[in-house]
Amino acid sequence: MTAPAPGDRGAPVLVPLDPDAHTETVWRLARERDLAALGREETTRAWITGRLTAPGLDARRDARLLPGADGRPVGAVWLSSASGIAGWTAELVLGPDATADDGARLLEFAERRCREQLAGGEGELSCFVSEGEKAARAALHTRGYGSPHPYHRMAVTLDDTLPQPPDVPGAVVRHLDGERDFRTFHAVKNTAYAAEEAGKSEDGFDTWLEWWRTDPGVDPAQCALLEVDGTAVGFANITDRMLDSRGAAYVRQIGVAPHARRRGLGSLLLLWVMHASRSRGRTAMVLTVDTANAPAIALYQRLGWRVETRFDDFRRTVTR
Repeated sequence: MTAPAPGDRGAPVLVPLDPDAHTETVWRLARERDLAALGREETTRAWITGRLTAPGLDARRDARLLPGADGRPVGAVWLSSASGIAGWTAELVLGPDATADDGARLLEFAERRCREQLAGGEGELSCFVSEGEKAARAALHTRGYGSPHPYHRMAVTLDDTLPQPPDVPGAVVRHLDGERDFRTFHAVKNTAYAAEEAGKSEDGFDTWLEWWRTDPGVDPAQCALLEVDGTAVGFANITDRMLDSRGAAYVRQIGVAPHARRRGLGSLLLLWVMHASRSRGRTAMVLTVDTANAPAIALYQRLGWRVETRFDDFRRTVTR
């Protein structure tokens, strides 16, 4: 496991990642990273398991572990793609003992895998890291990733001080009524959300459905549609991504169609899902929002959400 790589005598080789054998190791690294960078645990074992078995990912081909000098893994990376997100993502996990050079080696592997998947021309590779992940950020700069696009991680406590959702004439929020609502949910998502976040794009229903059903923590019973006079104009994708680590519901995606904004519908939808999550025993709610989305941030803060930390989306172009 620690034989030197060709041309780099003394440096441990990258090890193909086997989800059956290495999920616990990657989860340990992620927990240690979270504690060091965020001061709390966020990543769950279920999240790591889901990401390493996501549709289209062959972990033995697309993921690597990096052992340290003593043979104990210090980092991992895997190349992934998701419905509605252009390009590929290098999901980089560096434990607290990893160096910037370790991160650069793992990123180099992800870039090579990305390059191998290009039919021709060029593609975009991104990597999402928190402001506290110093070694990862240094590695990204070393590998030539451009100016990062910032996001806020925000949270709110779900307690008996929650205000009630406003009454908007003709508007109702409801849970999904089985699979017949999936197409409506997807269509509203594309209308309300795709253009709001950097790097997001519309996607096809079948591709999205496969991704959504396997997204770690997904729970259709917690998702909601916002309707006005019987027409869907908003949606909320609420998951249990952070239930085991923080007792929190996670807002994977939420949005209101552009033509229906500035009518109090965003407050209605958000407060409705906050109350629904509290009724399920969640003690908090967490989300990640583009710092350029000022109207959304103003809404969240008005309803008691607070900024916890900043994450940055680093990107670079990869050419075949």
